[in-house]
Amino acid sequence: MTATAARPATDTQLLDALIVGAGFSGMYMLHKLRQLGFNAKVVEAGSGVGGTWYWNRYPGA
Repeated sequence: MTATAARPATDTQLLDALIVGAGFSGMYMLHKLRQLGFNAKVVEAGSGVGGTWYWNRYPGA
């Protein structure tokens, strides 16, 4: 039996801020932080941005 150690990711990026969630607040925070000169990134579990507004779309509304 051999042991395998987890390898650290080779694609690393230094960030000042990591924003979790690409809803309205997350996107606004990204905008403001970049405007202030910070290196920031947004991560989102879903397939698109918009958060609640994206996921709760109603026909005709």
